[in-house]
Amino acid sequence: MKEESRKGMTRSKRLLVNAAFGTLFVLSALLLFYVLGILPFKPNWNVQEQVKQETLLPSIEELHKLEHRQLAELYHRYINEVQVLCRRVVRIGNIGDGGWEICEDKDFRPVSPCLVYSFGINNDFSFDDHIADRYNCEVYSFDPSMTVETEGKRRKKQYFYHTGLADRVQDLQNGWKMLTLKEHLIRHGHTYTKIDILKIDIEKYEWQSLVQIFESGGLQNIKQLLVELHISIVGEPERMEYLQALGVLKLLYDQGFRIVYTHRNLWCKYLSQFPDIEEVGCHEVSFVYIPQ
Repeated sequence: MKEESRKGMTRSKRLLVNAAFGTLFVLSALLLFYVLGILPFKPNWNVQEQVKQETLLPSIEELHKLEHRQLAELYHRYINEVQVLCRRVVRIGNIGDGGWEICEDKDFRPVSPCLVYSFGINNDFSFDDHIADRYNCEVYSFDPSMTVETEGKRRKKQYFYHTGLADRVQDLQNGWKMLTLKEHLIRHGHTYTKIDILKIDIEKYEWQSLVQIFESGGLQNIKQLLVELHISIVGEPERMEYLQALGVLKLLYDQGFRIVYTHRNLWCKYLSQFPDIEEVGCHEVSFVYIPQ
């Protein structure tokens, strides 16, 4: 009798275990079908709603009313937040300096024929080469400081030029030639071509350049914007520097650019007076353009 009772208990346990595994399998399958959109009701992938407690910037008029401390706190809170979810962020180029994160989600992944403009190379073509090889894009690289590098075609579909990016066409005292993005596009025959990825790493020239790109109507032709933002390279930024930076960030947001990745560059760390903590003045930020 005891042996039969033990066998009965063993069978009951097996049935319970099998039922549990069966339930788990069914739930997993339902979850998979839900995510894939096979079920009659579909998940809400509205990226605008997936990031909680998003920091919104006030109007320019309201920004001017804020004190130095308030502007500093707002800037660092805003620049360190991801605003929309990219399900596939990939590193293009070196793991260390020279590499950048881009979004490979369906709406943003470069598809050949595609176009990339890369400003600020600093003798490191790892990003430019990788993106050309991975997506078969045309890649135009620019850096006025690399005078030893030969201008023109580097590799298949890759080109390099000694000109830089600025808010107006000018020759600097050190001999560097600076052009606006619009002028670059005209010179290379891309006036009406969409830019899949625009990368900007130009040591504080980015603020004025982004404003000029906006004023020329160029922002709407960019799918992804990768930019190193320098609020400070050494020491606490002035109040007007925060005002300028927040104004540009609001401009980008209002035009439909959302942060999908942000990275603090520790080479630009400084001791902040708001409060007495260590802050970072340089951020490598990846934006995607979402039409409004």
